Amino acid sequence: MHQFRKLEILVGEDQKEIVLAFLGTLSCDIMEETPEGWRIYLEKNADFEANFSSFQNIMERFELEYTQEDVEPQNWNEVWESSFQPIYVNDFCQIRASFHDSKPGYKYDLIIDPKMSFGTGHHATTYMMVDQMSSINLEGKTVMDYGCGTGILAILAAKMNCERVIAFDIEENAAENTNSNFKENQVSTPSEIFCGTLLDVNPNDSPDCILANINRNVLMDSMDSLYAL
Repeated sequence: MHQFRKLEILVGEDQKEIVLAFLGTLSCDIMEETPEGWRIYLEKNADFEANFSSFQNIMERFELEYTQEDVEPQNWNEVWESSFQPIYVNDFCQIRASFHDSKPGYKYDLIIDPKMSFGTGHHATTYMMVDQMSSINLEGKTVMDYGCGTGILAILAAKMNCERVIAFDIEENAAENTNSNFKENQVSTPSEIFCGTLLDVNPNDSPDCILANINRNVLMDSMDSLYAL
């Protein structure tokens, strides 16, 4: 299980979006909007010191205050269940837990239980990805979800009648959770779900659409491989 440093950032409404753009340059998998600003988690791995130094530079640049706390490994599902609220993306999609009632009026209804992996859908970019997908015709297409997390985007693509789904993540917990959520949502679309990297994708697989809701640094490093697919 992973250890993280939780950082609570105080940001005024007039700065929220520009600060979010800079925070997006960090190697950060978890970011949540709060009434006071942003909450992010930096994994305490080999790159932590450099990553935290970059974070401090952003705070100094915008003269922002923040609090920090080291978070011990724990059952993230319990933390999630204690605070999670459903996400509603216009009238296109609702993303809820199995313990929430479904609301009428949404084209797609997704049930997401993250168990031991992250990815509740509250990250602003998840909302934006789902909103963008509402304008894309995925019917009959092969869709790849790069860094699938809990499988939100892959499941939505399947519900949008794509022909095939390829979904993977570097975290074993995420791949297992995506499989579980596929079953929970009764997805019958032919799917390949695995723990791995872009190097594990069959080069003969040529997806029509690649969905990648992961941090900017990883996207930039992966751009040549993504383009080749």
